[in-house]
Amino acid sequence: MDFSRGETLVLNRVQIGIPCASEPFRVIADEIGLTEDEVLEIIIRLKKNNIIRNISGIFNGKKLGYYLSLVAFEVPVEKVDGAAEIISSHPGVSHNYLRNHRYNIWFTLAEESEEDFEKTVSVLAVKAEASDSLVLKNEQLLKIGVFLNVGENEDTNDLTAPLSPEYTSYLELDATAKDAVILLQQDLPVERSPFKKIAARGKFINSEDQVLSYYLAFIESGIMRRYAAVLKHRSAGYTANAMTAWKTDELTDLDFFVNEKSISHLYMRTVYPGRWEHPLFAMIHAKSQTELNGIIKSLSHTSGITDYLVLESLKEFKKKRVTYFSEEFKEWKRLNYD
Repeated sequence: MDFSRGETLVLNRVQIGIPCASEPFRVIADEIGLTEDEVLEIIIRLKKNNIIRNISGIFNGKKLGYYLSLVAFEVPVEKVDGAAEIISSHPGVSHNYLRNHRYNIWFTLAEESEEDFEKTVSVLAVKAEASDSLVLKNEQLLKIGVFLNVGENEDTNDLTAPLSPEYTSYLELDATAKDAVILLQQDLPVERSPFKKIAARGKFINSEDQVLSYYLAFIESGIMRRYAAVLKHRSAGYTANAMTAWKTDELTDLDFFVNEKSISHLYMRTVYPGRWEHPLFAMIHAKSQTELNGIIKSLSHTSGITDYLVLESLKEFKKKRVTYFSEEFKEWKRLNYD
């Protein structure tokens, strides 16, 4: 995928973060040497062309009180599509893929409590007619954060998204804070004062300053990991992607994986002896299959791990960010719990 210089500058910058400011696109324009109008026009075009998926807050569901995990189902091939539709109907399912393994449907699930999570997995397994399932909990988070470098400038990873210090903090997740979470999950309008427009949609929030105050407080507390653009991988030129799982045994030095720029997500997950013994999960993004194969072989050689799985995505059933504090969770339970 070939991008103009302006598109490259904008794409790399908005992935890092949208500034906590009344006119964030003007701040970005000043940083990268374009005009505000140019930045707005480029983002509008890139969204229209399905390069930018959305711009919004990326929240830590656990810190919001949710219980989250990766789940894998083994479903008969002839029932995969129906099972995937059932699974994707849950509002807490953000990613749902068909992968090349005996456990063929892989999805991430968020629920309002651990008890609800366990019951929902059980309900989904029955409805999807899964013959086996794995709940692969995040036992240790080693790395998270998608940055798809566009163009040839490798230094863009060092850019930071400055936060304005003028906004005060709100930490308690009362009704107003939850309203702020709901607002900051919405796709950011591409206009000069987008947070003012978001504030107008609030139930308890009534000003731009409140939205920006919560933005800063959520970042400082870790409730919100980033407020940034998410790209559509293939449209951005990253056509080869794979979830890999590695059997680590006694390996303790994981720096090879942590420092690999092509890895966006890196976790240690649950082991099930005799059923699942590959706890290290690494999501790898590459611009070609040849590049992807080379990265995987290099990681194997450098780490010494020869027992690993390449879980390629055969079909994307769902990819949609979870809307925390949505009433859809209660509605799904009402319709599906006995």
